[in-house]
Amino acid sequence: MSETTDQSDPSANTEYGLADVHIHSSVGDGMADISQIVSFVEEKANLDVIAITDHDDIRGSYQARELAAQRGCRFEVVIGTEVTTLEGHILGLYVESTVPRLQSLENTIEAIHKQGGLCVVPHPMSWLTQSASKKRLERVMASAEPDIYLDGVETINATVVGRISNKRASKFKVRHGLAETGGSDAHFLEAVGSAVTAFPGRSAEDLRKSLLERSTQARNGLRVRYSDIGFRQIIRQQRKSRGLSFRGMLANLRENFYEDRPHFPI
Repeated sequence: MSETTDQSDPSANTEYGLADVHIHSSVGDGMADISQIVSFVEEKANLDVIAITDHDDIRGSYQARELAAQRGCRFEVVIGTEVTTLEGHILGLYVESTVPRLQSLENTIEAIHKQGGLCVVPHPMSWLTQSASKKRLERVMASAEPDIYLDGVETINATVVGRISNKRASKFKVRHGLAETGGSDAHFLEAVGSAVTAFPGRSAEDLRKSLLERSTQARNGLRVRYSDIGFRQIIRQQRKSRGLSFRGMLANLRENFYEDRPHFPI
């Protein structure tokens, strides 16, 4: 839904929509099915656009878009996926087909762009999950290849992972002039909309334009407490999740936690 703005703000006459472009469903390792997510967004969430971004899978996105259309919902659905690369995760938004997993960052980004999608880095430089490191992201930004570049970076991730990555992401965004996004990274229904992306307009196409023009704003949404979700649900989700192996955890720790601390090797 659009927001009311302060009339003293020069952008006060601009209507802003809200999007959550990082949501996981039960098609992947999320706990809510597509019907539940669609109903929740329609009835309770103050959102104009959503993206279902299951790991290496776009089926949930298509199901959500079809169901929202069938029900005549007021919000739009962007086809998306969170791609597992050899060097961290990448959100592919506005894609139409599955992106191959376990490729290099460059090959993954190129594959997303070649099908007209946009590339956003989720929870970058976080050592708690599979995240692209600063060194690897700088390498991408230095590429001279026409399809190898980033469109945006997730500067607000509503999970505990974001407590580590958000500040680093904001600095990287400013350094490279990228679009910023806010995403719930919701694996539970109650968390949908807990971080959002504000953009001029209301539609999915307006959001795409805003990302390309770097005019989006990352914002916090409603705070979700662990008690709102329930301990059993959290345990069930962790069992379902494709978590890092112990070796992967060590590699990720080396890449991100110690990246700016070369005098503390592991």
